[in-house]
Amino acid sequence: MRKNLTRGERLRGGKEIDGVFRNSEKMSHCRGARLAACHNEMGINRFAAIPTKKIGKAVRRNHAKRLFREIYRNLKCRINNGYDIVVVIYGGRYEYIEREEQFLYLIKKAGIAK
Repeated sequence: MRKNLTRGERLRGGKEIDGVFRNSEKMSHCRGARLAACHNEMGINRFAAIPTKKIGKAVRRNHAKRLFREIYRNLKCRINNGYDIVVVIYGGRYEYIEREEQFLYLIKKAGIAK
């Protein structure tokens, strides 16, 4: 499996992301993040990270998105194929290790981990 995150593996646009929340079959949450996932017909996973406004200004929100995209990129081999995944990121002073633990917890709790 390739370790990069291609354009086809990204959820783009409000309609696609809203569709995940409307049709979500798998949901999980923990302190600092919430995950919603639904099946897609493509056989590949697509991913989006959405920070809340309470995280701070645009620089901090963009950093949080980059951090979760990197975590997803490194751990996508541990997720079953065929899901659209959206992670809502909440504020807090979390480092990379804590965010990675949160993501692992979320995918296990949602039942999409291998």
